Amino acid sequence: MSTVCTSDIDVRPAEASMVIVHQVPPQLTDRFVELQEEITLVAKQAPGYVKTQVYPPADTNSDQWVAMMTFADQDSLDRWYESSERSVQAAKISEEIGEFSVKKMPTGFGAWFARLDDDDAASGQLPGWKMVMVVLLALYPTVMLTSAFINPWLSGLGLAVTILLGNIVSVSLLQWVLMPQLTNVMQRWLRTPFAQAPLLNIGGVLGITALLGCFTMLFRQITG
Repeated sequence: MSTVCTSDIDVRPAEASMVIVHQVPPQLTDRFVELQEEITLVAKQAPGYVKTQVYPPADTNSDQWVAMMTFADQDSLDRWYESSERSVQAAKISEEIGEFSVKKMPTGFGAWFARLDDDDAASGQLPGWKMVMVVLLALYPTVMLTSAFINPWLSGLGLAVTILLGNIVSVSLLQWVLMPQLTNVMQRWLRTPFAQAPLLNIGGVLGITALLGCFTMLFRQITG
């Protein structure tokens, strides 16, 4: 897949991620990181590999680590998942660290949704459109608030620096404040299949759409 570029934006095809949730005993954390480095070196040789991210426990009382491997597309991810190279490395991690759970995420938003309950069958693969709606609900007001109240103060630094600093603020808020809260509040809607609870699913869509509409009207009043 090719990257589509214009003078102002860089539009890229959706990536696919594999999110692996590990329970790592404190005494094995150093070895766990070493094993993640090893499997990453092997994955880098696989077609379509993009990156690996490892997230330590968000809570000091937790031993849950999350690793996310991202590939350029779903086919590349599937080939890696089914490869003998991955199987060998995964077996090594399982033997030395313990069992783990794997989720395939059809978008690049995997890490934000990885901490949803792993023992629910419905959470095996969250629908991409639901993840997109939740990210949009957090992203739109964040970008608008940054543009309206932060960027004007930075405009003297030039467009490039203003956009960079504004993006740093937006991404930081999404990563550490907004997305953890939203995924927690909306996890039932995210995890429940439409056939199991159609009213819940429709209500979630209408609720997010209504909130985005309210945000739009509010920002129209603020920005004109």
